[in-house]
Amino acid sequence: IQAMKAFEYLSKVDMAFFFVNKNNMGGRNIVMQKSLILFAVVSLLFFGMSSICAYGEDSTQSDNMDLKREVGDLINKVDGLEEKIGQSETKESQFLQSAISALEITGGISAGFFYASNPGQDASDNEFLLSNFLVELSPKDKTLPVGFVAAFGETSTPSLLDTSKNNNRFDIEYGSLILRPITGVSLETGLLQPNAGYENSYTYNNKNITHGVIASQQPYNAYGARMGYDFNGLHLCAGYYKQRLNDQEYVVNGSSAPDSWEIGLGGSVFDSKFSVYHYHLEGLRNLTGAVVEYTMKNIYVAFNLDYWIWDGSMKSAHASESSIGGAIYVCPSFGKFSIPLRLEYIDQGESEIYIESINAKHVYTATISPTYHILDNAYLRAELSYVKADSAFADKSGNLENQRIYLAAEIGYLF
Repeated sequence: IQAMKAFEYLSKVDMAFFFVNKNNMGGRNIVMQKSLILFAVVSLLFFGMSSICAYGEDSTQSDNMDLKREVGDLINKVDGLEEKIGQSETKESQFLQSAISALEITGGISAGFFYASNPGQDASDNEFLLSNFLVELSPKDKTLPVGFVAAFGETSTPSLLDTSKNNNRFDIEYGSLILRPITGVSLETGLLQPNAGYENSYTYNNKNITHGVIASQQPYNAYGARMGYDFNGLHLCAGYYKQRLNDQEYVVNGSSAPDSWEIGLGGSVFDSKFSVYHYHLEGLRNLTGAVVEYTMKNIYVAFNLDYWIWDGSMKSAHASESSIGGAIYVCPSFGKFSIPLRLEYIDQGESEIYIESINAKHVYTATISPTYHILDNAYLRAELSYVKADSAFADKSGNLENQRIYLAAEIGYLF
C-alpha cells in the first residue's frame, strides 16, 4: 500500500516535470529515463515491503502459537487444581451434610412480660423476661446402640410462688449418653431430666406460661445414671443422682440435699397415658406421685397428684410431716385457639414444704391462659393467675398478704 502511494506521488511529480519541459526537444527522452528509474524504484520498494510483511506474518503466527501453547498449559493446570479442590470440598460438604442430616434439632424460645402482685419487700413486681431458650440435639435414629441427647440454653420462667427475674446463666441444661445393649434395655448417664411430675421445666412445652405451685417443688435436673426397661408398652426406670444442677432447689437450714434416687413406671392404658413415680432425697424428704392424661375429641385433660413427706430427723423439725396436693389441667381447643385452665389445691398443714409459713396450711390456685397458635410451631398467649394462701406473700413494704395476682403475656417459637 505504501509503495502504491509512493508510485502515485512520483507519477504526479513526473507529469509536472513533463509539462515544464514539453517544449524541450530532449524532454521526452528525459521523461522516459525518469519513468524507467521510477518503475525500478517502486518495484524494489513493493517487493521489499511484501517480504517484510510476509516475515512479520510468519513471526506473529509463530509467537501466537507459542503463547497459545503456554496459555493452554496454564488452563490445564488450573483445571486440575479446581478438580482437586472441588473433590475435597465435595467430600467435606458431603460429610457435613451427612452429619447434619443425622441430627434432630428441637427446642424453643419464648419471651414476654410478667407481673406479680405482692412481690416481697423492696422487690420489683414486673419484668420483661427471656423466659426460655433451649436448643436440643439428638440422633434421628433412636434405635442406635449408642445415642445421646444434649441441650443448652437458659430458663427464667418463675412459678406462681416466685417473682419475675431474668436468669443470666447460659449453660448446658442437660446432656447424656444412652447405651442400648439389648432390645428394650437402656442405660443413660450424665446430666439428666427427672421423670417425676407433669409440667416441663421449659414451659413452652406446657399449656401454661408459669409453673404451678405443685410443679415448683418437683425435682430438677441432676447428675447421675438411670436404667430403663421397656416391656408390653410400659416403661420402667430407676435412677441414682449425686449432685443437682440447681443446688438451691432443696436447701433446708443452709444445706442442700445430698444423694437422691428415683423409680418410675409409665405407659398407656385404655387410651390414657399415665406415670407413677417415687423420688427420694436422702435425709430430706420423699415424693410419691402420679400423672394421668386423656384426650376426648377437642378437650385435653390431665391430673397430677403429689405426696411429700419429710425424711428422718426432718420430721421432728416441723409440726406436720407431710403434704398432699393435686392439679387438674383442662384444655379445650378450637382451631388455632385454645384455652388452657389449671386448678390446684395443696394441703400442707404446718409442714412448710411448699410455703415456709405455718399459717399457709392450704394453697389454692387458678390459672387461665388463652392461646392463639400463629403457626403450628409458634404461639401467642396471655395468662391470668390467682393464688391464695394465708400469710404467704409480702408487699413491697414487707406486710404479709394472703393472695397474689399474676399476669403474663408471652410469644413463643418451637424448633
